This record gives sequence, C-alpha cells and structure tokens, in this order.
Amino acid sequence: MPRLSRNIINASPEEFLHDLKPGQHGCVFFFTKEEMHHIQFAFVKSGLDSNWGVVYLSATESIAKLRKLMQKYGIDVHQYEKESGDGSLIILKGDDLYKNPDNPDIDNWINATKSISDMFISKGKKGVRVAADLSAYFISRGLVEQWHNLEHALGKKPLLPMSILCAYDSGSSKTWDADVLKFYAQLNPTTKEFVDAHSFVIYASKQKSVIFTI
Repeated sequence: MPRLSRNIINASPEEFLHDLKPGQHGCVFFFTKEEMHHIQFAFVKSGLDSNWGVVYLSATESIAKLRKLMQKYGIDVHQYEKESGDGSLIILKGDDLYKNPDNPDIDNWINATKSISDMFISKGKKGVRVAADLSAYFISRGLVEQWHNLEHALGKKPLLPMSILCAYDSGSSKTWDADVLKFYAQLNPTTKEFVDAHSFVIYASKQKSVIFTI
C-alpha cells in the first residue's frame, strides 16, 4: 500500500490507481493527451485486470481512435468490449449521458451511472470504474457551472461501488506552473472548487507526477 506523508501519496499513479478502492472520485491534470491517456488507461487496465467493469467517456476523441490507443497501451479491447468480449468495457461519447451540454440532464447522468453499476454487479464484478475527459468540452465553451454541477452530482465519495477519474487540461489555464510540484499551491479559487469536488487529484507533467488526497 502507498505510504501517506501529510496528504501526499508516495506512490506512482499506476500503483495508486491499481489499489484504488470503490467510493473514490478523483481527477488528473495533464498537459498532453499522452499524459492523460497514460494515467487514464492505467486506471482502466488495472480495473479490468482486477474484475471491475469499466466505462470510458470521451467528448474529444472518437471511439474508434480510443480503441486503437487502448490496444497500443496493452488493453485487449476485443476481449472486454461487448461486441466481441465479455462486456467488461464500455466506451461511450459523453453526450449519451449529459445530452444537452447547455442544460445537462443530471438525473439521467445519475440514473445511468447507477444502472451501469448495477449491471456490472449483477455480472459478478466488484463495481464500476469510470474514466472521463468530458471537462474539455464544457470548460472550453464556458459552461463551467454546468460541469461543476455534474461533478458534484456524482459526489466526492460516491456511495455506489464506483471509482471515477476525470481529466482536466492544464494547458487551457494560465494558472499552472511548468513545475508539477507547484501546481497545488498555485490553485486559484475557481480551480480549487473543481479540485475540492474530488477525493484525490493527480498532477502530471513531463514524466513527473504528484498525487494528493483531498
């Protein structure tokens, strides 16, 4: 198990995410899509390897592209997706859940996640892991309040047997310093609201990372 020093986790993201228990809602801040994929795919792969159901929600990439990237990372998509495998992995576009981004259907969001969680539990899975890059769509269009409402609807500590990992593009904000170890101290109040909606946060930059519990 990773050792704690204050609220800093002394472990790599891969180790931390491998041991992640249900009831955790975290986020990763990244500068490049490669950094985002590396951490989110580690979350996905370790979940599948440990008998979790996994949902990957994207607003910025096609499902076909994600399948190829996951295969390259070492995730056997054909083994896990419903069409050819055991159905442990579901890849969706975000608007299947939030529908109208200007007025997201929060009830549909909550009901859908509960339904998916129940479905995986009925198949003997431990629960569901949800990885998402949906923030890119909302925040780039100034729909900050809408995205914040969705984040809080899921809860800092979900009651369902669920773990969630959201993604935020650090390059879209002038508040981030190039040194990953300075990120946490430089959060402005608006960004801190997003971070505080989570139970942990991972900051990644140039092959360095730091993990905080919130």
